[in-house]
Amino acid sequence: MSTEVSPEAEPASAAAPTHPPARPWIDRSALKADGILAAVTVGVLAIPSLLLAIVMTESIQWALSLAVTAAIIVAILLRRTRPVLALAGLTLLALAHVAMHAWMYPVWFGVLVVLYSVGRFSRWPGRLMGFGLALIASLLAAYWLVVETSVQGVETVVGVLDVLAFLWIPPMLLFSVAILTGWGVAAVDRSTAATQVAQVSLRRADQEEERAALARDMHDVVAHSLAVVIAQANGARYTQDPVAKDASLASIASTAKEALGDVRLLLAQLRHTEAPDPIASLAGVDALIERMREAGLDVRLERAGEPVPLPRTADIAAYRILQEALTNALRHGDRDQPVHVRLRGVPLPGGPGGIVVDVHNRLMTALGQHGPGQPGHGVRGMHERARLAGGEAWTGIEDGWFRVRAAFPAGLQ
Repeated sequence: MSTEVSPEAEPASAAAPTHPPARPWIDRSALKADGILAAVTVGVLAIPSLLLAIVMTESIQWALSLAVTAAIIVAILLRRTRPVLALAGLTLLALAHVAMHAWMYPVWFGVLVVLYSVGRFSRWPGRLMGFGLALIASLLAAYWLVVETSVQGVETVVGVLDVLAFLWIPPMLLFSVAILTGWGVAAVDRSTAATQVAQVSLRRADQEEERAALARDMHDVVAHSLAVVIAQANGARYTQDPVAKDASLASIASTAKEALGDVRLLLAQLRHTEAPDPIASLAGVDALIERMREAGLDVRLERAGEPVPLPRTADIAAYRILQEALTNALRHGDRDQPVHVRLRGVPLPGGPGGIVVDVHNRLMTALGQHGPGQPGHGVRGMHERARLAGGEAWTGIEDGWFRVRAAFPAGLQ
C-alpha cells in the first residue's frame, strides 16, 4: 500500500488561514507585581473598611463589600491587558451600588489604580473611553452623595443640579488626575525608550566609523607595503649586481616586517577599542621617503615654514595621506619623473596655525591629461581621513601633474 500524500492534500493545510495568537487576559510576566499591588491596595484600604464593618449589620452590605473587593482585585490584575474593560466593569458595579443605596466602601478608592492604568497602558481611543467612564463614575459618586447624605438646598430641581455639579467636580478632578498621571508616565517611558534607541544607533554609528577608519588604515598599510615590495622585487629580478640585489631583498624584508607590525597593531585595535594607534606620524616622513627611494621612486622633499605640532589624530591622517599619495605615485605615476613632496608649516600670529602636505607627480604617458579614472578606495580614504581629523584634502590634475594637497589645523583635538 502506498503511503504517499497526494500533492493536492498538502496545500490544503498550508493554505489554511493563520490567525494571530489571542491576546492573554493577564500579563503573566507582571502577574507577581500586579498581585502584590492588588494585595497592598486592598490591605491599605482594609483598615477603614474594618472600622466601617463595626457598624454594618446587614448581610447584604457585607456581601456587596466583598464583591467590590473582589472586583477591584480582578480589575488590578487586568489593568495591563484590559484596562478599559476593567474600568467599564467597575463602572457598572458602581451603578448597581448606587441603585441599591449601599454604603460607600473605602475599597472603592482602588479604582484610582485602574484609572492610572488606563492612562498608562491604553492608546488614544482607550484613554478617551477612560475619560468617558471617569465622567460617568464621578457623576454616580456625586449622585450618591446627594441622595445618601443630608445635603441642604435640594428642595428644587435647580438646587439638586447645583449641588450635583458642585459635588461632581472633586471626584472628576481626582479621576482625571489619575488618568493623566498614567498618561504622563507612558510618555516618559516612550521618551526614555526613544533615547535608548538613539544611543544604540549612535554607538553603532561610532562602531561603523571606527571600522571604516580601521579599513582605511589597513588599506594604506597593505597597499603601500605591497607596492614597495613589488617594486623592489622587480628591481632585484633584473639586476646583475649582487650588492644591489642584497639591498633590494633587505628593503623587502624591512618593509614586510614594518607592514606586519602595523597590521598587528590594527588587528589589536580591532579587538580592543583602547589599543594604541598604529605607529604613524609626520616624524617618520624621512624613513617613509627613504623607503620609497629604495623602491625606485625619485622623491624630493621640501620643508617650509616652522614645524607646527599637530594633534595625534591629524598627525596620523597627514602621514597616511602622504603615504597613500606616494604609493599611488609608485603604482600609477611616471617613475622617470621626480615626485615632489612639500611640508609647509603655517603659523598664525596669536597661536599655532597648521600643516599643509603637498604631493605632486607626473602621470604615466598612457594616462595623459585624463587622469587615473574613477577615484579608488585610496583617494576616497584621503578625503575621509582629512575630514575626520578636522582638515581638508584636494586631489586632482594640474597641468599634467597629479596633485594631492591636505591641510590640517593645529588647534583641533
